[in-house]
Amino acid sequence: MHSTQPADVIPMTNLSHAQRETSGVFSSEQEQLPPASSEPTTRKATAMVSDHAIKDQSVRLPFARFMAAYLCLCLCYFTSYLDMNAVTLSLPTISKSLNAGPSITWAGTAFLLGQTSFQPLFGRLSDIAGRKPVMMAAVFCICAGGLLAGFARSPVWLYVARAMNGAGSAGISSLVAIIVGDLVSLKDRGKYQGLIAISIGTGGMCGPFVAAGLVRTGPEGWRWAFWVPSMVAAGCLVLMFFLLPLKSVKGNGREKLLKIDWFGVGASVTGIVLLLIPINSGGSIFPWTGPLTISMLTIGSIFFVVFVLVEGYVAKIPIMPLYLFRQRPRTILYVQGLLHDFVWQATQYFMPLYFQTVRGYSPLQSAILILPYLAGQCIAGSISGPIMSRFARCLPVLRFGFALWTLGAGLKVLFSLDTSIAVYVVALAVEGAGVGLVHQPGLVALQAFSTSKDRAVATSTRNLLRSLGGVAGVAVSTAMVYAVTSGALRNAVPPLLLERVLDGSWQVGDAEAAEFEPTILEAKLKGFRAVFIMSVPVMALCLLGSFFVSDVVLKGDEKEDIEANDTQPPLQVPSTGYVGNETKG
Repeated sequence: MHSTQPADVIPMTNLSHAQRETSGVFSSEQEQLPPASSEPTTRKATAMVSDHAIKDQSVRLPFARFMAAYLCLCLCYFTSYLDMNAVTLSLPTISKSLNAGPSITWAGTAFLLGQTSFQPLFGRLSDIAGRKPVMMAAVFCICAGGLLAGFARSPVWLYVARAMNGAGSAGISSLVAIIVGDLVSLKDRGKYQGLIAISIGTGGMCGPFVAAGLVRTGPEGWRWAFWVPSMVAAGCLVLMFFLLPLKSVKGNGREKLLKIDWFGVGASVTGIVLLLIPINSGGSIFPWTGPLTISMLTIGSIFFVVFVLVEGYVAKIPIMPLYLFRQRPRTILYVQGLLHDFVWQATQYFMPLYFQTVRGYSPLQSAILILPYLAGQCIAGSISGPIMSRFARCLPVLRFGFALWTLGAGLKVLFSLDTSIAVYVVALAVEGAGVGLVHQPGLVALQAFSTSKDRAVATSTRNLLRSLGGVAGVAVSTAMVYAVTSGALRNAVPPLLLERVLDGSWQVGDAEAAEFEPTILEAKLKGFRAVFIMSVPVMALCLLGSFFVSDVVLKGDEKEDIEANDTQPPLQVPSTGYVGNETKG
């Protein structure tokens, strides 16, 4: 069976040096491998099977074709963040419309739950089935999930649809990074991954304004906050069908299905769901000491252990190879991803709620106030890529980003009941700039410590840990706000009013509870401030960890290809290795 590919897709091992220059994109990266001692010493049989089963899907396109595909990927990312950020600002209105009460936090948690549960699958699935079909499936989830959410008639309906959106977002975040890695060299990857921050930031900035404008159109206007991203996603599907290159992967459908690590998928999804439901709802919907909470935590932990055992000793093509964690720099980057998304998702979720429920701003005003955070993220992220490409380094950018993020997180502790707009702008812009200088440089650093064979699973594993951190961040922060607020008000307001405050039905300016408003606002502020304080040491730990990761040279492939005289056969990559030269000191 012979694989086929479009005529204008240029196999990266077949280009001459002159052709690379005229195409506008350099050819394949030549990976400098580590000493033999760094290769895994266990699961050798499984590693051998994986080496034969996984095909390098790197391709080089003519510049015009590459830019068309790249812009298509950027639009997909824009759609994902448009969907994610539009919904957060609409939550108070949605809660009233569907009578969701305090369970409305599940709109955010269900999204993150779907994102996290399916995150491990996409990287390896794209290795087995090919990048393009898996990418299109992910965008379809955004399209269908948004359509269903817009027609929701009950909270449960909405939460299921949001979980579907989360699964699609998981696929987009992994596949865009993987496909860009397939299309450009490591040195240029920083530039193009950094420019993706523009689409992320633009989608994030447009989301709140789109939602705020739609919510104001009427009681049911919030439904369009789901339908608009769904329609954009439908357009992405059409564009991807024509513009995204397809590098065929050998095997028919049945053979590809048999290659999937179904035991690992089942164990990971079950374990993640059973662990995150009680973590999210413990202390609010379910008592922490209740039998249901304890049972889910216990069974979820067992399934997680089973997942680790399956990945380490059973799966021939594991969705999360354990040897990814045997290299110190890569492990630190993984832990940083979990921790910084713990803070990032909590900030994105709770800042609009702080503006609306503590300061009494409207959804539109809240969207304007969150703009410095999103703009800082967009601008800093867009310049991080060219800086990495110019100096062929990513760790200095990453460290500076963590420093800014820690500073911005600390400035949020100053927020009060009468904070000036200027303080909001400065604090959120600083933190947003830190976010922008962390996300893409962290990805480039991880890929610099991974071979092309491991690129997909290394990326999806990072995104899994980021998603786990995000779910935990929202869940822990929700529990913290709930506990601190209820504790401060338990003996200060009537029980019925306390119930209204906790379920979100009380709002600033409520005439029936005017005498208790200062007390309620002070209690709510304490809850949000507890979350802000918690984020500071978490980000400081990320900053400290970055100094235990040695810097690497982000090497292009021009020099190596000249030395190969365009006649060297394709590089056979062993199971693990560094890319680039590690600098000492």
